[in-house]
Amino acid sequence: MRISKAQLQILFGQIFRRLPTRDQKRLQKAPRLNCVFVDRQKGRELNRQFRGRDYATDVLSFDPIEPDSLGELIFCEPVLRRQAREHGLSERNEFLYLFIHGILHLLGYDHEKSDKEARRMYRLQDSIFDQLTTAKAFRRTQAHGNGDRTLRRKK
Repeated sequence: MRISKAQLQILFGQIFRRLPTRDQKRLQKAPRLNCVFVDRQKGRELNRQFRGRDYATDVLSFDPIEPDSLGELIFCEPVLRRQAREHGLSERNEFLYLFIHGILHLLGYDHEKSDKEARRMYRLQDSIFDQLTTAKAFRRTQAHGNGDRTLRRKK
């Protein structure tokens, strides 16, 4: 996927403006974010090494090493492309959804912690995604616990 640093900065700014104030304050203290794109093999290797799961996943988030950094997001391009097709989204919109997801993880949101936290995270994620896209006919949710994403019609 081709996305420039300038495009990432624009998306990051658009997401930033839609976050709760407390999250915006945290981002002002750590405004840098590293994004890396990897192939399926590297995605699988990283997921196995850091999460104990032996498959390539769409996005991984890593805490910062530098004090002015929010952290690092690792995107597995082949998984991103496959999911875009499965979800009927453009690769750009699939990336946007995963970018929001990764940023929320780096801000401390965790859908694997509890059903309540999952609902809170996905509600915010979907709200930001809906505000930034015209793909509002569908709501993406993640089945808690198994990692399978599905598309659901919004009510």
